[in-house]
Amino acid sequence: MRVLPTLLLVPAVLAAACADRDAPSRAATAAFSAFQQALRTHDEHGCRRLLTRESAVVIPSLPWDSAASSEPLCIDGVSTVGSAFHVHVRDPNQGGAPATFVVVREYGELVVDLVASAACNAVEVPSEGAAEADFRREEFEPRELTPADYDRIRQHELSQPKR
Repeated sequence: MRVLPTLLLVPAVLAAACADRDAPSRAATAAFSAFQQALRTHDEHGCRRLLTRESAVVIPSLPWDSAASSEPLCIDGVSTVGSAFHVHVRDPNQGGAPATFVVVREYGELVVDLVASAACNAVEVPSEGAAEADFRREEFEPRELTPADYDRIRQHELSQPKR
């Protein structure tokens, strides 16, 4: 008879788990929105708290003035790529140009990764004379290793910590 009450709780637990399935995406959107707000209000401490350690080095060169005077980015949605979240936005200041910001978990907190975001938004621009540069490209051909090469390899091996 104790099995029946337990079975009645299973649908309630499953429904609660399914209802909160979008919570990580909402948290990633909230982290990006908080970063955007900190950027627009020139809150350096807030930006530092909302950026990855690797991205925080660019804080002095962030476009504080233009961010404060421009319209905020419009969030279109969030997708999960591995353990990261890609926040898809449109820039109303650039005619609705799409962009992607990467939000990752670092030290237990969701933060914006500007380095990964730059990689997501990078566009290859061919330079003039690229066809000519192909002819001037330096080619490397394999060769026999010399005793000096073996000495450098050994020095490098010895400089590595023991595993």
